[in-house]
Amino acid sequence: MTFMTNTDSPDQLQVYEQATVATTTTTPFFLYGELIKKKQTFLLVYTSLFAYLISAWSTTFDLNVFLWLTVGIFFAISGSTLLNMYIDRDIDALMERTKDRPLPMGKISPGTVLRHGFLFTFAGLLAIAIFVNYLTSVVVFLGAFFDVVVYSVILKRRTRFSIIFGGVAGGLPALAGTTAATGSITLPGVLMGLFVLCWIPLHILTLALLPENLVGYRKAQIPMWPVIRSESQTIQVITLSAILSTILIVLTGIALKIRLLLLLPLFGFTIYMIWQSVKNLRQPTQARTFWIFKLASMLMAMAFLWLFIGVVASPP
Repeated sequence: MTFMTNTDSPDQLQVYEQATVATTTTTPFFLYGELIKKKQTFLLVYTSLFAYLISAWSTTFDLNVFLWLTVGIFFAISGSTLLNMYIDRDIDALMERTKDRPLPMGKISPGTVLRHGFLFTFAGLLAIAIFVNYLTSVVVFLGAFFDVVVYSVILKRRTRFSIIFGGVAGGLPALAGTTAATGSITLPGVLMGLFVLCWIPLHILTLALLPENLVGYRKAQIPMWPVIRSESQTIQVITLSAILSTILIVLTGIALKIRLLLLLPLFGFTIYMIWQSVKNLRQPTQARTFWIFKLASMLMAMAFLWLFIGVVASPP
């Protein structure tokens, strides 16, 4: 079985085949941290669990549901990431940032990654369906579908707008956290998911603008925004992403009935990030672009934690 698309060039396939000659069918445990992109997986699990805590505060916290959600969402996201690694193994071999990953380096066979990807995803979905609720399993399934099929297979090699659909996949774990707590689709859950969706271009495009990554995307013929559009337009999209993220954080706080005074520190942080983005639009520098990338990473961690603090500190 293969997910290779007709956009793969002979050079890409040749590089990949040379890189995978030494693959084996055994999988050292330490490779899984790289295969599942542990930082990315942790961040998505983090959003899901805090979304659960935020929603459960006004209902009933169920430790069993929380633990099974943790296990299920971790395996589902890890499985989707393994499938992405399998799909992208040829282009990863061409890019400086990704050429040392286990598949391009030939540390593991593609078939092993493919099998484990399906196994992990199925195990995560099954655990959520049995021990959490069916609605949450549907939401998580849609996240995996958008991530693997819509984003990686269909759009990533064809259009710069692929990051929007990748953002849908990134936002669904947060929505899953709220459905696990409430058993329904709620306005705060949708807003949290939309926040992640709008945050993802801010995160990905700042990373893509860094020179070594931009060269890699061009070499791999991936139509990322800065590859097929100007640096100025890309920074405009980054700035818009920062503004929309800020608006959605405020709307989420209002929907959760959090005192606006409690949101001021988070609001101040996002305003600072917007200001840096606007400065970068007027006078772009590599250092400022990287700083915005770091700020975006901090924003995701801060936003869900601060929303939870706001819910706890606000009167019922």
